[in-house]
Amino acid sequence: MMLFVGTLQMLLVVSSAQIINKGKYLSWKQLGVTLITGLLFAFSYHWFGVYISILILTTAFLILNVHERRPLHVLGGLSYGTILILLSDPVITLFEDALLFPNGSDSFFMLYAVLLTLFSIGGSIGIRRLKQLAIRKGEMDDKLKKLIVYLGVLTVIVYYLCIYLSAYIGETIELIQLNLFFFIVYLLIALLAFYIYSKSLRKSYENKQKEIEYDAMQSYTYELEQQYTEIRKFRHDHQNILSSLEAFIQEEDFDGLKKYYREKLKQASQHLESNDFKLEDLSRIQVKEIKSIIASKLIRAQELGIDATFEAREEIDCIPVDSVAMVRALGILLDNAIEELQESRSGSLQVGFVKDQKALHIIVQNSCRPDIPRVHKLKENGFSTKGPGRGLGLASLTELVGKLPNVISETIVESGQFKQILVINYI
Repeated sequence: MMLFVGTLQMLLVVSSAQIINKGKYLSWKQLGVTLITGLLFAFSYHWFGVYISILILTTAFLILNVHERRPLHVLGGLSYGTILILLSDPVITLFEDALLFPNGSDSFFMLYAVLLTLFSIGGSIGIRRLKQLAIRKGEMDDKLKKLIVYLGVLTVIVYYLCIYLSAYIGETIELIQLNLFFFIVYLLIALLAFYIYSKSLRKSYENKQKEIEYDAMQSYTYELEQQYTEIRKFRHDHQNILSSLEAFIQEEDFDGLKKYYREKLKQASQHLESNDFKLEDLSRIQVKEIKSIIASKLIRAQELGIDATFEAREEIDCIPVDSVAMVRALGILLDNAIEELQESRSGSLQVGFVKDQKALHIIVQNSCRPDIPRVHKLKENGFSTKGPGRGLGLASLTELVGKLPNVISETIVESGQFKQILVINYI
């Protein structure tokens, strides 16, 4: 029976790590290797005792890393999978002692195996869901991920040191209880430190976002000033042009009038069609953070040589939705459009706000390649036409919109145009 329990612990450590990291169970090949090595280590327990855990963890790491090739990622899942086993073991042992199960009996080991499996697999699924929730909310950056991994590894090291100390001094129920108490206190302190750090990191992230928004607003303000200067110049030139036309007409100098039109009037007309006057409708957007993200993205598009325009016929002074979520959604839409236009090296980008009595419609439309995949394929998590690791845009947008009860998104691909529509219903 001890052989069975030892093999089960090895299997649960590897399975828990796999669930935490990838959200799926072991492959048949991984399962076979884990069972064989688990049996070998269970046989070796008689000679090595608790110190066999070093070999178990090393082998588990190698089994997982062969496929992942991401050591830090594997360490994170393995450490928290191990913590689940380590926490479950003394709790289950104390629980069975309280129920007066005869220690070492078959019933003791069977109940132990069932409870250990339930705790470790259930805990792994819970950790996986918490991890996905944090990622979806954008609350986990690379620094925080590394901190979580280091915290997990350090916790495992501390706990095993307690176990080795117990093995050296002599294991008793009182010592198990004491170790469990100190470990829980350590874990609580570590979690508190992690919480304080994560809040600080979040604050830093929010400050950084505000700086980005401020820079975007500064860029937008500068662009408006430039447009205003251009309009003043044109106004001045326009007055001079009208005055000069009168002289040509009075003298019936039509040849001179033609020449004047080609050299002066036509150039002024073309200037009106330039990028200097394509973002003037942004002044109708009164929500600063929304104006900032659109201005910064469209100005960047223009700097990249993309024909980018914005249109809004009415004042937009309120958008009834979480502004952070809307900034993220617009950022995804505009980044995707700009990347597509850079890839195709031609086409245009149009952004429009249309308001009616029931809803606000935000439209982002760009030219696209004729071979662009179907919409449902583009919205799959991980899919991308731009290479590996670049397919989170529309999948993230779908998740974002799913959390906003009054927002509906629609994607239309037709006649070489990729159109994204966000409909924000007034509450």
